[in-house]
Amino acid sequence: MQRQPTLLSSCARAATAAEARYRITAPPFTRRSSRVIALDERAAAVVEQMQLAGQRWSGGHFLVFDSAVPDDALLRRAAGGTALLSEELDGADTVVMVATAQASAEAASIIGDACAARSIMSAGLVVPEAGPVGEVVSALRPNAMVLVVLQDAADVPEVLSALRV
Repeated sequence: MQRQPTLLSSCARAATAAEARYRITAPPFTRRSSRVIALDERAAAVVEQMQLAGQRWSGGHFLVFDSAVPDDALLRRAAGGTALLSEELDGADTVVMVATAQASAEAASIIGDACAARSIMSAGLVVPEAGPVGEVVSALRPNAMVLVVLQDAADVPEVLSALRV
């Protein structure tokens, strides 16, 4: 059986009225309401540097995990001030945890459990350092739906853009 190549005009052939009814007519993307949470101070430096780099982040709130409090967690806003994790997750549809080798397993667990309870998509980004990242990967794996170990801290903005933060 000989195959014919797919041509650029092949989509034009699927333009009959019968085929057109299967086209998706919804708006392409909705605006996301994302939370980017650094789990440790080195990750906080990466997040703060990225936020100050001048790129526009449509729906992202940048936060730093500070400490666990009973049934919640205290977060620092990158712009200043503090907030409770439970308050920040209200209305959020995506949470991205940014971590280095110094990240706390407790922080990942608290955030991951809170996201799972609210059916919020969670992702973990591990920023490489000189040392091994095996422990932070083990801490994030059960607490993030998506886990990416980056090659360079400069990749964080690209991944956040791909997630539409």
